[in-house]
Amino acid sequence: MKKLVFFTFSIFSCLIAYTQDAHFSQYHNSRIYTNPAFVGTDSTINIALNGRIQWPKIDPYQSLNFSADKYIHALRGGIGLNYLYDYQMQGVYIKTRIDFNYAPHFELFKHKLVIQPGIQISYFQNSVDFSKLTFGDQIDARRGFVYNTNEVYGQGTISGIDLSAGLLLYTDRCFGGFAFHHLTEPNEGIVGPSKLPLKITVHTGANLSFEKDSARKFILSPTLLYMQQQDFQMFLPGITAKYKCISIGLSYRNKDAFITTLAFQNRFLRVGYSYDYTTSKLGNEYTGGAHEVGLTYFMNFKKKKGRIKTLRLI
Repeated sequence: MKKLVFFTFSIFSCLIAYTQDAHFSQYHNSRIYTNPAFVGTDSTINIALNGRIQWPKIDPYQSLNFSADKYIHALRGGIGLNYLYDYQMQGVYIKTRIDFNYAPHFELFKHKLVIQPGIQISYFQNSVDFSKLTFGDQIDARRGFVYNTNEVYGQGTISGIDLSAGLLLYTDRCFGGFAFHHLTEPNEGIVGPSKLPLKITVHTGANLSFEKDSARKFILSPTLLYMQQQDFQMFLPGITAKYKCISIGLSYRNKDAFITTLAFQNRFLRVGYSYDYTTSKLGNEYTGGAHEVGLTYFMNFKKKKGRIKTLRLI
């Protein structure tokens, strides 16, 4: 009965009410998705992939995010591509979007501070498979679902253009910024009007090492993320400790979940796994929490003159 109620609520939320974005616990691994101003901040071609399964014991939400970005000297900034695939309610509702990003690079105070404003232009497409839905007029009291429905389906797919922007500041040790996604608040409604509300993201963090550790074998990284979209608010403080190639992280998403992360990272590759332990009233035994895998490849390329100050997240 609980699954039926949850499934029905999810259908109406996606088709009629205001919609919301997918989120990732390893948001530093999906950094362009978090803030478009992150493009081009790494010293390599950065190729990242995030896969997430949320609430596997109910009807799992499956999200996949792919991104690639690089600093281009001729453009004096970074360019990037981001692709999101969000599979909900066993394929009843599918959201896809592709983002094109650009962030000019400015170094101030003798190259000690970097400022990058970023802009993102997106194309999205959402679709509903009405053949996977069932309605009350299909039910026979004795034989179950045997009739054809008289419900009018309406449009099964909607697409459009979206616009977002962000700002990033960083030094050798600290970084922070903010982003405004969905400035145009595009209509995503399938059955009726359904705007995608403005999403505000604020984030900050640091990569701290000690003077005796000149090789930076040990790094401590406290982070903080705040996100607001319509009535939804997320406050996510966390801390990650990295020694040589191994990092362990712990964070807490307010009134929702404890998140543990284990990752391997060297100069060329990062592989991470995180688990969200549900602390809300739904309960972890009922939802099954959430599993997420992050993979990043730092592709080497021929360096040119005029190197820029870069930022690598752990």
